[in-house]
Amino acid sequence: MDEDGERRVRTKRSCSPESSDNGSGDEVDWISDLPEALIVLVLLNLPTKDVIKTSVLSTKWRNIWRYVPRLDLDNRHFTEFDSLASFIDRFMRSNRKVNKFKLRCGSDLDGDVDLATCSWKWIYMAIKRKVQHIDVTWPGVRIYPEIYNCESLVSLKLSEVTLTKPEFVSLPSLKVLVLDWVEFNEFAFDMLMSGCPALESFTLCRRCLDNVRVLRVISQSLLSFNYYGSSSKSFRDDLVVILDAPKLEKLKLSHQLTASFIIENLSSLVEADIDIEFNFCRGKKFDPDDLPKREMIRNFLVGLSRVKTMTIAACTLEVSFVEFVFYCFTLSCITLF
Repeated sequence: MDEDGERRVRTKRSCSPESSDNGSGDEVDWISDLPEALIVLVLLNLPTKDVIKTSVLSTKWRNIWRYVPRLDLDNRHFTEFDSLASFIDRFMRSNRKVNKFKLRCGSDLDGDVDLATCSWKWIYMAIKRKVQHIDVTWPGVRIYPEIYNCESLVSLKLSEVTLTKPEFVSLPSLKVLVLDWVEFNEFAFDMLMSGCPALESFTLCRRCLDNVRVLRVISQSLLSFNYYGSSSKSFRDDLVVILDAPKLEKLKLSHQLTASFIIENLSSLVEADIDIEFNFCRGKKFDPDDLPKREMIRNFLVGLSRVKTMTIAACTLEVSFVEFVFYCFTLSCITLF
């Protein structure tokens, strides 16, 4: 620590009333005098690499980082994956409780460690330690079924991983779910949705060429749903999203390759942001004589009829203009972009 930093951290005892009594000029280490519970609370808000740096602040802080119940690492901070694996193993062994487990691993990892075994072991250890927040980005790694039965889990964020088929799902405390380019099958997704009775926020970035033809987002507790994805892949005319969430308040749809949206129960909707083309993108034209398609679009708009505020893209209007003209009079506020 530099000289200025040392002055900020320490103050002379002679400046306090007590020091004036005894005439002592000794310095007080205010950082070391902080309660350990308060120190841990402060460190919980920092990435693990920054938490480790705090060990140089004072003697008392030297080993506290080992017991902070949060792991937040990026493999880019290590020269090789073996070093990362060794560090996580030591961290998990020294912590009886892990509130937050966040890990970013690239696809170009080098080392002798079995990636699949490591991912399963670490997540399993976090679950045993009553983890509340899991955030994992790890291209190509399979997430094993133990994660489906973590009763303490409040938020789950997964990116570029593969979800294995579950036998049973019970996530009674889960409120936030983010699946970003996650590979799963239709059966696994249906079970996941049904096993989250307290889910409030769901964000899904969907692969265009996955093996799920009908995506059923059915939830009695969901308040916010954000569904988006790339439009750069090949067409799939049969992609369908069924949305049944009677408590939903905020809805954002931005997935150009989904052909059909079926709205069944959105009676509480307040805000909607719609940027979809019902798969009529990249030069593919809408046929006004396609009555089934027009009926689907009309029903979709009717399903949003109770929304208070809507933001809608020009591309959406282009394929649903006739139906939208009659529908928009029920809106209190509408924004076009």
